[in-house]
Amino acid sequence: MKKLLLFVLVALIAFPVLAQTKKGYVYLKNGSVLKGKYNYSDNLEKLQVKTSEGVWIFDASEVDSIKTNLYSSKNFEKQNSESPIFVRTEIGVLIGNSENSQSAPFSLTSSVNYSIDKNFSVGAGVGAEFLKETYLPIFVNLEYKFRDSYSTPYLFLKTGYQIPLEESREIYYNGYQPWSSSFWPGPDYSQEPMDTKGGFLINPGVGYQRMFSSGFGMSFAFGYQFHRLHYAGENDYGLDIDYNRLTIKLGFIF
Repeated sequence: MKKLLLFVLVALIAFPVLAQTKKGYVYLKNGSVLKGKYNYSDNLEKLQVKTSEGVWIFDASEVDSIKTNLYSSKNFEKQNSESPIFVRTEIGVLIGNSENSQSAPFSLTSSVNYSIDKNFSVGAGVGAEFLKETYLPIFVNLEYKFRDSYSTPYLFLKTGYQIPLEESREIYYNGYQPWSSSFWPGPDYSQEPMDTKGGFLINPGVGYQRMFSSGFGMSFAFGYQFHRLHYAGENDYGLDIDYNRLTIKLGFIF
């Protein structure tokens, strides 16, 4: 777990630094071609190009296209407008505390999202989470990007329901006194199986994403996930188990 946290911390520090500048060929509408390092301003209105001859700054409207080792495009805005639909697939862990039977269960989720505008999107997703039993989370995914850029922080909210995929591992002890005596032979304790019913979940959080092309990007996200799992036994016996978890996830955007 310590290695995972260290990896995420280093990646979060290095990721934005590496994402700031890229090398490639900048084609201007006046016919000029510049080779060097370039990066857009946060609002995508300016493009700075650093060549062997100096530093040049252009309006985004002056740029015809950019070619890099990864992809070629007119500019990020035009690429990003090709399709309003994107898929975000995330893998990670649900970190609890020492009192939880599982301190960091594995989580895998994937959602199909539709961009309503440049910053806000809605979607629906499914996944797999391995708690005491294996569950299928079905959820609605809401996301808000802070800026319309190839790199941006974003807020998200997932809410839905955990559907159990296997039988319960939870049991309860049914204790009662025999009718013949309140002292002997003493209480009779028996183990009773319980049925798992699933439960509600909610997962708000914050992330950072970086698009490498119009069809591929990566993200890191941290959040808080609450879900309540319900178990049912005989004679109307019920048990609710609440999970309060810190989520740490690595995402892939397609």
